[in-house]
Amino acid sequence: PKTHSTMYALHSLAQHWVANEALIEQAAKEEVEQSGPKWTPKTDEDISVFFAERSVARMMHDDIMIPMHRYSCIVMLSTTVEREFKRLVENLEKVSGPKNKKVEDMKGTSYLARVAKFVEVFYGLRFADCPQYTALHDLQKIRNCIIHCHGEAGLLDNRKENHLMKLQANRPGFFAHSPNGIWIKSECIRQFFIEICGFFTWVFDKLKWEINSCFQGNKLERTFKELK
Repeated sequence: PKTHSTMYALHSLAQHWVANEALIEQAAKEEVEQSGPKWTPKTDEDISVFFAERSVARMMHDDIMIPMHRYSCIVMLSTTVEREFKRLVENLEKVSGPKNKKVEDMKGTSYLARVAKFVEVFYGLRFADCPQYTALHDLQKIRNCIIHCHGEAGLLDNRKENHLMKLQANRPGFFAHSPNGIWIKSECIRQFFIEICGFFTWVFDKLKWEINSCFQGNKLERTFKELK
């Protein structure tokens, strides 16, 4: 079916993200075993020192590898969404034939906005009616901060910076503190995957395009069970 490649891409990326989170966590544990504290704390002060030494052993993994891995996942997920928007348009035109205008002719500040306008004008499908559509915009804003500003919210103009700050209220696991960098926890990425898969499921349902049964139900939740 026309939906297979899109759902396969999203679920495969989710599996890739979870697998690499697990690899980094395992490497951190091995580093603690190798170079972390070997003594047993006996007092409250000892406990503080003990965990500080453990944190030093995990520093590369917790402060460098995991944040960069999650940054890269946000970028990959955003790129996948754009690619699947392109595939959506191609599949629509295979069914009804090419239109007298292209996506590039539509007005919009981003590729996502132009595709949304194109699909609404020529196919009567309004993406904004989907409850998960805002997640695509949120993802794009975070992606842009990572790509254009090294993940530092303070380098954005005030309007974009304020938008990121407001995301903290409704995006669990996302933090933005100017002038410091943004911080992304696993629940933030997990929620993006759920909402974006939900968006495409909504689109395909509206178009009456069948989704393979292997991508229905709780497949994503089974993938996310491997997260620590």
